[in-house]
Amino acid sequence: MLDVEIAFCRDRVLPGSCTKTQSFCRQLVIWILLIACLYLAIVLLFAVQQDRFVFAAAGHGDRGVPADIEGLKVSELRRADGGRFRIVTVPAVLPRAIGLWFTGNKEDLFAAANTGRELARYGLTMIGSEHPGYGSSEGPPTVDSFMAEAAAAAAYARSVADASQLPLVIFGNSVGTFCAVHAASLGFADRLVLRAPPTTMLAAGKSRFGWLPVDLLLRHRFDSLAKAKDVRCPTLVLHGDCDQIVPQRLGRQLASAFAGPTQFVECHRYGHNDLPLAPEGPYGECIRAFLSAR
Repeated sequence: MLDVEIAFCRDRVLPGSCTKTQSFCRQLVIWILLIACLYLAIVLLFAVQQDRFVFAAAGHGDRGVPADIEGLKVSELRRADGGRFRIVTVPAVLPRAIGLWFTGNKEDLFAAANTGRELARYGLTMIGSEHPGYGSSEGPPTVDSFMAEAAAAAAYARSVADASQLPLVIFGNSVGTFCAVHAASLGFADRLVLRAPPTTMLAAGKSRFGWLPVDLLLRHRFDSLAKAKDVRCPTLVLHGDCDQIVPQRLGRQLASAFAGPTQFVECHRYGHNDLPLAPEGPYGECIRAFLSAR
């Protein structure tokens, strides 16, 4: 009886259905393998090319500095590792403080000079630092060389401030905030201003590339969160609520970790690269009040 039922069921199978099922399975396996290979290729590309993400403007040559900034001066300093790097000084007419600006990862000395011109209108004689491997500053760009740049630039700016009997305000933008926080943690800053700061490079990378194994791939482990406990000077953090590169929650987390008094400003409708610092901008009064506070 059982043999009869099996034979009946075998006769009921549609002609060619097994062949179609096998073909579908083969195609499914091929697609899975293609997707896996594509993912592995993307992972490999990220591993090989990550320096282009982290140090976007490195190795792009020297653009010089703007020719229309009165009194601008370019000079060189040396890091502890012996590498040379450039700084630009933009004087204020009647300086009330010395400012030190650490640029973002897409900015060179030309950009530092332009930002220096903008911030000098607060009454700050501004010193802009160029990162290792950027413009004509010697590399390579690494965590260690950036931290060495930060220490050397801050020591120089501190000496200028002390000679002028003026306070030192250290500014950092995006990746440059790692330098600014490092310098402040070493005790160089009287005040600290951060624009769009990450807590760590790992946290910023995972927020943007969460579908990649960033924990395994990332070589450049910048970390401001670990140094926040040593930052005791007054700090102002400005962070846009539309930031798609460094989420605002990371800026809030870092601000809450500083040991000194900290003011966090949520900048509505601003992203990562468009948050204005100019005196006439929407946050000019906030910055001016912070710089004037005793």
